[in-house]
Amino acid sequence: MATSKPHFSFWFIAAAGLVWNLMGCLNFITQSNPETVAQMPEVYQVIINGRPAWATAGFAIGVFGGAVGCILLLMRKRVAVPVLILSGAGVVLTSAFTAMIVGVQPSLVLSILVAAALIWYAVIARRVGWLA
Repeated sequence: MATSKPHFSFWFIAAAGLVWNLMGCLNFITQSNPETVAQMPEVYQVIINGRPAWATAGFAIGVFGGAVGCILLLMRKRVAVPVLILSGAGVVLTSAFTAMIVGVQPSLVLSILVAAALIWYAVIARRVGWLA
C-alpha cells in the first residue's frame, strides 16, 4: 500500500505520546527501586508493594508497549496499531488494580484516555495511508 504524507499534527501527536510513555517508563523504573519507594508517601508504598504480578505486568506492558508503539508511529509502521492496543490493555489492567485499592482517580482516567486516544489516532493514520 502506498503511503501518503502525514499531516503535521501526526508528528506532534506521535512525539507527545512518546514523551508521555517515556515518563511512564521512568515511573515504572522508579517504582522498581525499593529505596525510592521507601521514601514515598505511605499510600503509594501500599499500592506499589501490594501490587500483584498481573498488575505490575500490565503497568510494564502499558508504558513500554506505549513507548514502542509511539516509536513505530514515528517510523510510520502499521504494526504500531496492535502494539498500542496491547499497551492500552496493559493500562486498563494496572488502572483496574489501582482503582480497586484507592478508587477512581483523575490520573487513572487520564492514562486510559491517553492510551485510547493514541489507539484511535493510529487507526486513523493507518486508514488514511500514513502508515506502511
